[in-house]
Amino acid sequence: MFKKRITFVTMIVAAFAFTFVTFSSLSFAAEKTITWKGQSCFPVASPLGKHTITLWKNFVEQMSGGRLKITLHDVGEIVPGSKVYDAVRDGLLDFGLNTPAYQKGRYPAGDLFYTLPGGVFQFNDLILWLYGGGGLQLEQEMYGDEVVVFPLGLTPPEELWSKKPINSLADIKGIKIRAAGLSMDLWEKLGASVVLLPAGEVVPALQRGMIDASEILDASLDYTLGLHEVCKYRFGPPLHMSNNIFQLLVKPKSFNALPDDLKAIVEKAAMAATFQGYADFWQSSMEFNTKIEEYGTITTKLPKEEQLKARKLAFEILEEKAQKDPYFKKVWESQKAFIKKYKPYAELTTFD
Repeated sequence: MFKKRITFVTMIVAAFAFTFVTFSSLSFAAEKTITWKGQSCFPVASPLGKHTITLWKNFVEQMSGGRLKITLHDVGEIVPGSKVYDAVRDGLLDFGLNTPAYQKGRYPAGDLFYTLPGGVFQFNDLILWLYGGGGLQLEQEMYGDEVVVFPLGLTPPEELWSKKPINSLADIKGIKIRAAGLSMDLWEKLGASVVLLPAGEVVPALQRGMIDASEILDASLDYTLGLHEVCKYRFGPPLHMSNNIFQLLVKPKSFNALPDDLKAIVEKAAMAATFQGYADFWQSSMEFNTKIEEYGTITTKLPKEEQLKARKLAFEILEEKAQKDPYFKKVWESQKAFIKKYKPYAELTTFD
């Protein structure tokens, strides 16, 4: 009888121990840390890294309580910046930051997912279309199941630099300008010669007379690169494009393996980083704009009639490209439809 009692008690203790271990294991599994490895296409310490992917990393780790740990590599540490998309698609990286323009060879419509030349799509238009007008869905559709994509990182409006005064579109004819993306077509239509150069080669090219003008980014980066020291003039508005918006690329297998709350954190942290980073970036732009003015740079703005001519040319370029690529046309038609709906109320509520 005594042995039976011992056996019974032993069974209860064993059952309790099994239950405890089981629940402890489940609790441990629920709190298990997931680690992602990724890379930026920009130096992480630069404004383009600090206000984008670095901010996203910090937000993800804070919002997840450390359950999702982000290992962020600098540009070139694993792959060249231009190969981030391929590395995420092929599974070498869990995530990466780059720009839609880097895929334009395979996806020409990539040029449409940041602001367009001629002021056709500016900051407010772009954001409203991306987040509310179907733009996000079209961007994901473009990439299919190769990557999961979210907007990440937005720059302030850009400026243009020149070694000679630019007071009209006619002044652009004959100059050699550094440019990229859809703006290359616009400059060519205006009679300029276009040169594609990395940012680090622009100042030496201006010094040696290889180019006469350039666009890079906002006042903070342009000043840091030294454009004000080699160009006496700058002009606006940014005919080539207004803002840049970049993209977070995620390996589908890594994203799909996350629980739903961490999936939401990855996405919403990208949105939070985009808008917080934009606000922070602007503070730098304002500070360095003052430095540019104090340096003595001559700043001008093209008259409204010249701006409208540039916009007309931009529409022509977009229509021409839409005839060459079906998906470019699909995205451009979505943007045109959005502009048609958006502009009446926007113009009513905007001061002239």
